[in-house]
Amino acid sequence: MKDYKAKAVKAVSDVKSYWSTPPKGRFMTFKEIGAYAFGGIGAYFIIQLGSTLIVSTTNIIVSTAIGVSPAHSYIIYLIATILNVPLTAVRANMVDNTRGKGGKYRPYLLSMGIPTAIIALIYVWFPYELMYTMFPGKTLDYENGYWIKLIVVFICNLALHFFFNFFRDAYENLIHVLSPNTQERTDVLAVKAIVYSLAPSIMNFVNPLIAQIAKTDQSNILVYRIAYPIYAVIGIALTIVVYANTQEKIVQAKTHTIQIRFMDALKEVAKNKYFWIISLAGWLGFLELAYLNILYYNQNYGKTASPATYGTAWLIIGNASFWGMIAAPFFVKRFGKKAVLVTVNMMNVFCILLMLINVKSFWWLVFCIWLNYLFSAFEQITTPAIQADIRDYQQYRSGERIDGMFAAVATIGNLVTLATSAVLPAMQEKFGIYEGNGYKKSFDILFVDTGEPGLLWKFLPALIIMCAVGAFLNVVPYFFYDFNEKKQKSVIRVLTVRSLFEDYSNNALDNAQIVEAIELVDNARKMALETPKKLNKLEYKSLNGSARREAKKQYKKDVEFNEEIEISKFVCDELDKFENDLGKHKIEVYTEIKNKGYEFVKSIDLGAVKTEIAQAKALPKDTPEQNEFRKFRISLAKDKRSARKAFDKFYGTVNEFNEPSMDALIALFDKEDELDKQIFELAKNRDKAGAKALTAEKKAVQKEAKALMDEFARFNRAAKPYNDAKKFLTQYENYSHFDEIEALYESAKAQEEARQNENETEEVTE
Repeated sequence: MKDYKAKAVKAVSDVKSYWSTPPKGRFMTFKEIGAYAFGGIGAYFIIQLGSTLIVSTTNIIVSTAIGVSPAHSYIIYLIATILNVPLTAVRANMVDNTRGKGGKYRPYLLSMGIPTAIIALIYVWFPYELMYTMFPGKTLDYENGYWIKLIVVFICNLALHFFFNFFRDAYENLIHVLSPNTQERTDVLAVKAIVYSLAPSIMNFVNPLIAQIAKTDQSNILVYRIAYPIYAVIGIALTIVVYANTQEKIVQAKTHTIQIRFMDALKEVAKNKYFWIISLAGWLGFLELAYLNILYYNQNYGKTASPATYGTAWLIIGNASFWGMIAAPFFVKRFGKKAVLVTVNMMNVFCILLMLINVKSFWWLVFCIWLNYLFSAFEQITTPAIQADIRDYQQYRSGERIDGMFAAVATIGNLVTLATSAVLPAMQEKFGIYEGNGYKKSFDILFVDTGEPGLLWKFLPALIIMCAVGAFLNVVPYFFYDFNEKKQKSVIRVLTVRSLFEDYSNNALDNAQIVEAIELVDNARKMALETPKKLNKLEYKSLNGSARREAKKQYKKDVEFNEEIEISKFVCDELDKFENDLGKHKIEVYTEIKNKGYEFVKSIDLGAVKTEIAQAKALPKDTPEQNEFRKFRISLAKDKRSARKAFDKFYGTVNEFNEPSMDALIALFDKEDELDKQIFELAKNRDKAGAKALTAEKKAVQKEAKALMDEFARFNRAAKPYNDAKKFLTQYENYSHFDEIEALYESAKAQEEARQNENETEEVTE
């Protein structure tokens, strides 16, 4: 009992100590964690509005409350998915090229959240039934009112594809840039998930309660017209809490400027094997989500429970997520994300199949879904954590923090699911669920009292089997995932080293950076030479009592010691990469390119490049070293080809081939930041006229910055081989100055310690 009391006292003390300052080794304050999690309730109200209304083959509000047939829902889904590809590309480019103190994602929490809420309200409040009266008659065998309904649903759905998906990505992906520490991200995701899960739990309870009070069921649009405005107001208010109290932190140089061409980002992400593994899991497991509708079908059409009981059941089910979310960080820390994901996904398959025992029993289905929610809660923590990890890997590979383009490539891949998503509507049609089946709404055929006798109890087992197949397909790709926690730590340390040298070359190093990086490098050099400890679990498992506990502690220390050796070797490989054969070859090739300047691009001969690509592809690839050399030669030759084509397209003999002014672009960014501050102050003081005038000025600045960024994109595309050469040789030059940075260590450490002591004194005084 004393231990629990001591832990509770320590927890309270930690909250006070780290409310405004993060603990050592961590990056988020308790205030920031609280804002991200508590504000997440509001964010998830908005997310639930969008996700329940965006058309899919498993959407029940569009099909039952609004009354769009499954076949037409699929057609809308098909068209919207295709149109969403360019929309996602636009979103991706906006995120990856966002520069400002607001960060990559925070600016879009409000600018995309508010439109999402408005579209959702239009979606449910549009007078669909009135259209049948206002526009009587039929066209192509369907009533005119129904055609208007389809058009409104299509337009609202397409708008949600842009605004809702943008908002959801902004909130969900924000954790990727709030901390580079993978375990901290996992811990915060668990806290966030526990708190934000209140939103769907509230909605699952309130919606059927409103239905009961209104003496109707959840297939009546009235339920959503009453509930959704309340969710929208609360959602926006709490989303503001997230926006106002979080700060993005990306491990890159303070002076690094993002300049990402769309196709370059696309190509880089397409090379990321971990991205394809995670995406494939989602694409293959699309059928699994249909299991969430099974309890609704059982209660609403099977009349197995009252709406209030149904709402209570979802509160009970939601409780399962709570326990899974609490346990997830501990299991991740103990077994790793991959092992946890594989295990819980296999358990999901088992839980879904368990429903087949008694599909007519409302409470049996509740029990099975409760178990599924318990295991799925682990996935809600681990999947976003893995998504964050593979973005770290992407930054390590490409040198740029490419976040938005992941969504773009994922959407292109979603085209694969268009054909497979037709399986569910086809299956529903086999059971007589289609427009014109003789019932007012196509799903009314499932009612046990007024529909086709016994059809519901035949339909549910078929749906359950389909869900189980989807759940199994979901887990298969994870067997090939190997970017473990150790590799992620290695990548973050290398990114830290790179940012150190880039900031040093730009005279932007601070004392904390110098101390952290020098200690990191010195530790890596020392540990890389250590001999790994021999590991044998049997040595402590054969012991008992305190001897076993001590031996187990030592075993864990030895594991960490060996891991540190491997990470240190990875860091040393980065530091020494200019000294191996490939590094020396790159220095030679890039020096030749840089010496020619931008004239190098003009001298590229496309015929010679074609031969160069063929010769590069013919190079041996039997060893890792040969394969890396071959990939470099192929990549360089292709970059030359692309550069020459871009030069001919954008410059040729007409436009002057000069690099745009980076100082001018930075000045525009700074002006935008300053206007944001002024607009915020004017809005706070309710000076609408002043805020409106500055907003117009801000738009003009943004337009000018966009034009200059487009100019940079064109120039960088044409000058890529030269820019890559300059970037590589600059890094080579920077790395050679380590001794100079190391000489600053003692002075920097003394100044940093003095600053920390001063801050601690001020906190005590306050």
